[in-house]
Amino acid sequence: MNIFAAVLGFLSAGLVTLFLTPFLIRKHYALGIVGRDVHKPGNPVVPEVGGLAIVVGVTIGSILVALNVTTLRVHVLAFLLSFLFAAMIGLYDDLRGLKAKVKTALTVICCTPIIIGSLLAPHLITLGRPELPLVGPLRLTIIYWVLLPFAIAVPANAVNMMDVYNGVMPGTCFFATLALFLSGLLLGRWEAIYMSSPLLGALAAYYLYNKYPARIFSGDTGSLAVGASIGAIAVLSGLEVVGIVALMPHIMNAFHSLTSVKGLLERREIDQRPTIVLGDLLAANPDPRAPLTLANIILSKGPLPEKVLIKHYIALSVVACVLAVLTALLMTVNL
Repeated sequence: MNIFAAVLGFLSAGLVTLFLTPFLIRKHYALGIVGRDVHKPGNPVVPEVGGLAIVVGVTIGSILVALNVTTLRVHVLAFLLSFLFAAMIGLYDDLRGLKAKVKTALTVICCTPIIIGSLLAPHLITLGRPELPLVGPLRLTIIYWVLLPFAIAVPANAVNMMDVYNGVMPGTCFFATLALFLSGLLLGRWEAIYMSSPLLGALAAYYLYNKYPARIFSGDTGSLAVGASIGAIAVLSGLEVVGIVALMPHIMNAFHSLTSVKGLLERREIDQRPTIVLGDLLAANPDPRAPLTLANIILSKGPLPEKVLIKHYIALSVVACVLAVLTALLMTVNL
């Protein structure tokens, strides 16, 4: 393993994101690319396409990793292209707007670089052999290829749907990515380590600006790209099950939200928000038309400050991270 490449990817992505985000804050204020923080009294104005800093940071970090790790260069480039495809879809949605169904359909194509990579270099990228704990690798010849597009689209949209409160997206996704990184160490899946390192660095740096009270929002540019990249890491390193466990809070949130509103809708298309603001507190919206999300469940016992609600989200992701790593440990057990 080339430890230098992993450290370089982490530091370069982190530093680029750290120094680029303040520039984006000033630039977006000047250009009027702002939104309202609806979970705070007075709905303060906040720049809202900060995900661009993550995109640039991960891109530079991944390129530096690819230059230093020739044996896994195809994996890193496939990961990066999937990440950039999702980022471009998110950027268009942030600037022009897309219907929810169109956006979701477009994220399905983000798996294209991975498919092309496996076809051009089948000796390097092996797909269709997901590994289960205590069972071992499976051989799925047809069903895997049917499900593969959703392995990127589902994480992308699930992360996007949970990017609602300050710091939740980078905070929860840091631990989901950390689970894949640690699982890569445990199982010797070096590709997971090299792909995760730039993403971990960018998320850690970006969290400093997006945490409560947020100085900038990620926009779909950031959330779609980060979610897609987590899915890409899981697929390219054969850690699909680990990825599912690590993203379980995001998947649960998306499932409850979709079933409660009965379909794919953009936030602007939903009449009622999941929560309502009561001074400095957030409470579950009692309106039956409001989407059911993790926030509603957490707030079911009573209103909480936004900062406390965010801590619940992070705690759930820490638990999911631990369970995901334990899942990876069970993969080392042969029955």
